[in-house]
Amino acid sequence: MYDVAVIGAGPAGLAAAISASKNGSSVVIIEREPELGGILKQCIHDGFGIIHFRKRLTGPEYAEIFIEELLKTDVHVLTSTFLLDVRREQGFFTLTLQNEKGIFSIRSKTIVLATGCRERTSRQVFIHGDRPAGIMTAGAAQRFVNMMGLLPFRRCVVLGSGDIGLIMARRLTIEGAKVIGVYEIKFEPAGLLRNVSQCLHDFNIPLYLSHTVSKVFGKNRVEKVEVVRVDQNLSFVAGSERTIECDGLLLAVGLIPENELAERLSLQIDQVTNGPFVDQYFMGTVEGVFSCGNSLHVHDLVDYVTWTGFEAGKWASEYAKGKLKVQKRVPLKFDSSLQYCVPQMLSFPLTGKVRIYFRTKTKLVNAQIAVSQAGQELVSKKFKILRPQQIEFIDVTPRFEDEPLEMSLKHVSSLDEREQPFKSLVCIVCPKGCEIELYGDASNPIFRGYSCEKGLEFAKQDIINPRRVLCTTVLTKDARLLPVRTDREIPLESFEKVMNRVKSIVVKKTVRRGEVIVENIENTNANLVATATLYNLSGGRTNVEARLER
Repeated sequence: MYDVAVIGAGPAGLAAAISASKNGSSVVIIEREPELGGILKQCIHDGFGIIHFRKRLTGPEYAEIFIEELLKTDVHVLTSTFLLDVRREQGFFTLTLQNEKGIFSIRSKTIVLATGCRERTSRQVFIHGDRPAGIMTAGAAQRFVNMMGLLPFRRCVVLGSGDIGLIMARRLTIEGAKVIGVYEIKFEPAGLLRNVSQCLHDFNIPLYLSHTVSKVFGKNRVEKVEVVRVDQNLSFVAGSERTIECDGLLLAVGLIPENELAERLSLQIDQVTNGPFVDQYFMGTVEGVFSCGNSLHVHDLVDYVTWTGFEAGKWASEYAKGKLKVQKRVPLKFDSSLQYCVPQMLSFPLTGKVRIYFRTKTKLVNAQIAVSQAGQELVSKKFKILRPQQIEFIDVTPRFEDEPLEMSLKHVSSLDEREQPFKSLVCIVCPKGCEIELYGDASNPIFRGYSCEKGLEFAKQDIINPRRVLCTTVLTKDARLLPVRTDREIPLESFEKVMNRVKSIVVKKTVRRGEVIVENIENTNANLVATATLYNLSGGRTNVEARLER
């Protein structure tokens, strides 16, 4: 018997298991893959942990930190284990599992769903034409390139401007493929602006807004696609069709929370987020079932995923101890300017501060969001820019029992009318992604739009000599791939030279995260360092097995 059973060992699941264990509960974490870490294992690019750790980490680095913390606890880890069935019996959950040891059952007082999300496929976006090889989701391509060392395309088109698609457009380009363009059906990018900047603009990959792929041609392999412009109603514009020769179509057309298990447990699902309705404790409409991370709603930052995991794990532990008892729930209300809010309801009695995550429907400039209860404003927060791509949050402490919270757009001011900038760029120093504009004389520009001195420093450097961290992989002697990065930013113009050197490297010994693979690679003053620990090069055990044996 366990107090908490966590389903999924990605960033949310790891955080939930650690949190519940540190709160004094017995915990089991169940993962169907042989390795812990979820999708982060294949996300070798940096940008993770900017909020939580105050530094830029790659996906493997971020995951490994939490895996190491998990393995210091008493959490029971089950990898390569599949959940076959779950049912509630006499106040407990019975989970039927299968792994190499056979089929068996465990019981738990609570369940935390941390099952992540899945990608929409070509079948879900209704592209006409043939179904040849070469149509692939961005996540699948990411796994091919970053974990298997295979280049799925030589010349491809990207449909959709989600963050994974933008990141893979850059990754494919770095590996030598030609990305002809990114085509987005909406009038603005779906991904974060800083990813548009560092993934597309840095590598001269064009972005076509209000465009989509209408047909695919090819007998055995993709040979060409037809793209077309769309109007404000997303209808094809007659006469705008053109064909592009390519050998692949990469799909980045959205993510959907993975909630088959939530539906099996009869949780009520929010039709906007596609995740369960939850309260401020991250408990769904079935008592004892909690949800967090991307299975709750799709996040843009892994830091927020981790935070929801910590909270869900803590409150699941409290519920298992009998310390969390819900007496009444009321819905959280919000106005039409917002897509959704999470949590969707408030449970009473209250236990302090509530954090509300939200997305807007459109871009809002100089906006002020307010939260009220019983007609009294409790808190308001100003935002320089709100974008549909970015999740924001506001913290509030309710004052009244049994009264719903109401969230509204209090104020939006228009942009100042002023001269047009001669250049603009997007800061990538932090998740804000400030749009910095340059005015006046190019030889002595005036910078506007930055929020901090680091942003100003970035802009001054970027207009002279853009520099980025290079993230890639190197081969090992047993044909596995080791994720690596430069330990500091290097000039963009040196990427090709460094990649040529990287492709000649074969790691022949066990290495630990942070270990230097090549010093001062190609005279860039940057070292190439490992971003994951690689155990037992010749053995055949998984990294998790090696860690568990230590």
